Amino acid sequence: MARAARHWSARAAGVVAASLLIAGGTAGVTYAAGTGPSAVAAETYLPTVEITSNFAVVATPHPDTVGCNGYNVTGTGTSTGRPVTTATWAQKEVVCTATVPGKYDIKGTATMTEPDGDRLNISYALTAPLTSDTMVYPTGTFKIIGGSGNYEFAAGSGKMTARVNLLDHDHVSSSLLGDILYLG
Repeated sequence: MARAARHWSARAAGVVAASLLIAGGTAGVTYAAGTGPSAVAAETYLPTVEITSNFAVVATPHPDTVGCNGYNVTGTGTSTGRPVTTATWAQKEVVCTATVPGKYDIKGTATMTEPDGDRLNISYALTAPLTSDTMVYPTGTFKIIGGSGNYEFAAGSGKMTARVNLLDHDHVSSSLLGDILYLG
């Protein structure tokens, strides 16, 4: 008799546990369906690209003095952040003052090369108001256009900002904030 009571007690406990598991699981599903994936994603978003670069630039007059009326700019320096922890920065860009009225129109590419040789390549498009001020703060977007090593099949995009003192070409900075995807 005592043995039957133990079996009945064990079965009852199992049924109660299963009921709680099913009810709890259903409540979780109902909650998740009620909030939607966008609400959950918004609370947990963390950018996968956060890179700060500091570099020096050299500007030479652009040959098209009518259609562009600007500069060819090259730059070299360093980048830190993620996904690159430490890298060299090399850029080439064209800065025009005639393509967008009242603004600098900046189009360029940059390569960040890590110590092991892996390269992350980006293209970018920025604008900034034409002013008499010597400080310029271009803003716009960047796109990841692949690379080599860990970044061979990388893609992604985000926001880019820069800080340029037109009288000090040795201390230019930029920031990238966005996402990277590994497609390969």
